[in-house]
Amino acid sequence: MKPANHFVVLTAAGLAIAGCAGFPDAETTAKSAERMVNEAHTLGAPALIRRSVQDDSQRACSMIGGTGGGANLSQEQSAAIVKAARDSIQYPASGKLSGDWKTGEQLVTDGRGQRIVNGQVEKLPYNGALCTNCHAIDPKEVNAGNVGPSLAAYGAQRGNSEAVARYTYERIYNAWAFMPCSNMPRLGASGFLTPEQIAHVVAYLIEPGSPVNIKP
Repeated sequence: MKPANHFVVLTAAGLAIAGCAGFPDAETTAKSAERMVNEAHTLGAPALIRRSVQDDSQRACSMIGGTGGGANLSQEQSAAIVKAARDSIQYPASGKLSGDWKTGEQLVTDGRGQRIVNGQVEKLPYNGALCTNCHAIDPKEVNAGNVGPSLAAYGAQRGNSEAVARYTYERIYNAWAFMPCSNMPRLGASGFLTPEQIAHVVAYLIEPGSPVNIKP
């Protein structure tokens, strides 16, 4: 009986070795996993399929093991990401970087946009910014996120000059122009928000009459 048992053990070990030898390498496995995720979650929607494909900047951020400031990026990688981010920024056709703060107020609390409803991408006239998911903004609002810094009194502290409006607009449009691999969504560069919508959010943050800048 012993020889038979040894034969079974040796055979199992041989199969295990053969199985390991035939397993795809790490790069092939990663590509296969990414393809399966894309096919499972994009539902054939062109807009979502485009968003599931990494650009060069996202690829660089993924290679360093995650987001959060790009501390492990090389100087060359960081400079390339900043340049690509700055090149992506487009401005409103009107040239006005600060729009209507009341419209902006609606946008920062609106979470609509590209949700999957009954197996289809929800069709809406516009997407919401949902800034309050990560930031405290209106000083009177207690139901606010704390992932990002508080933006309460943003304009009261910084003013509403053209320079402040431009900085705020560009930061919302593509935060990676200032902090490579930041967790801040690239709301304009991704096409999720239009330049006009971003200008409205800017107004909500910097205009003196906005609730953001009025002491509670």
